[in-house]
Amino acid sequence: MVKERSAPSVPTERMISTLKRLCEDKRNAVFVVSGKERHSLTNSLEGIPNLGLAAEHGMFISWPLHKKSDKRRWETLVPETDRTWRSLAVTIMEVYTSRTHGSYIEETEMKVLWQYRDADLEFGYLQARELEDHLSKYLRSYSVDILHGGMEEGGYVEVRPKGVNKGVLAMRVIKHFPVIAQKDRIDFCLVLGDDHCDEPMLSVMRQVGRRIAGVRRAKSGEEPLPPMPATIPLVDVSSVDGYVSPELEVFTATVGKKPSAAASYLHDVNEAQELLESLVKVSTRDQKFYSAVDLRSHVTGAGSGFGMTTTLETVSTGMPKSLSYGQMSIPEDDSGEPKQQKRPSNGFLNDYLGTIEDEHADEDEEFIFF
Repeated sequence: MVKERSAPSVPTERMISTLKRLCEDKRNAVFVVSGKERHSLTNSLEGIPNLGLAAEHGMFISWPLHKKSDKRRWETLVPETDRTWRSLAVTIMEVYTSRTHGSYIEETEMKVLWQYRDADLEFGYLQARELEDHLSKYLRSYSVDILHGGMEEGGYVEVRPKGVNKGVLAMRVIKHFPVIAQKDRIDFCLVLGDDHCDEPMLSVMRQVGRRIAGVRRAKSGEEPLPPMPATIPLVDVSSVDGYVSPELEVFTATVGKKPSAAASYLHDVNEAQELLESLVKVSTRDQKFYSAVDLRSHVTGAGSGFGMTTTLETVSTGMPKSLSYGQMSIPEDDSGEPKQQKRPSNGFLNDYLGTIEDEHADEDEEFIFF
């Protein structure tokens, strides 16, 4: 008999409130990407204007609504024209369910799963490997992917349409950014994930950030970036070049310290909550008091620590607002040549994000994302 399944996770009222406040800032484009079905996401998050949603690992996308009266519409990441594979997959899975005590089948709009997390661990894993081979043989003529997640990933064998993952979705969202934010290019990205299904998204976004950072370093004569960890499969992200700013800064973080495609980590969900709340405070505060950095307005030429530009927006007091990365230039030395100086680090985010050390950087083996 199947054991009692864990209750579905739902966002807390505190998290919903934080998302609402982030979405209220028109400069932000916020997306929640989940493995849950569409109805589950809309039940939990429908009341948040300007929030984008992606269900079932990105298969179904709903772009942000700017008015409460607008009806939420969904589109698919990839066309799903042939669904005959579903009945065949279920038929095969039923054989393994009948002989694996504690296993069961789940069907959603996009995928079919054989769950064995409630079965005997060793026997369930052996059956899952056999089922994976069985499905691969009989579904090879269909445009589907067959994924096996071990017990650390939840214990399942999944069949889904080919080409559906959160990494592909991330690139789709970037290309749609001018429509979402009514702004030409993205200049800042914070990407958070907590399990193996988020790894393709973290990997893609990290590579987008590295690509832009590499160009900046080459132009300023800095040393090239070190190679990516061997555990991260390389992806061609050049198709989004026209949608990202040359000053783009990307921060990727996984929740929980563990091997990941992300460059950084947060210890737990509470830290993720605190980080998002801090972003709200930063974006909504009025700058009534000015730091020593703002005194650069009284310094001209090379004497300014960051190379003061002349295009700063000023407030009624005549003092400049805080500078963005794009407004900070590299000062010149006595010969008129740019000094070799690192770009300013984002100390605010670094207070939260810990760096993931890659323990297998010298290994050549590939890490396969499920």
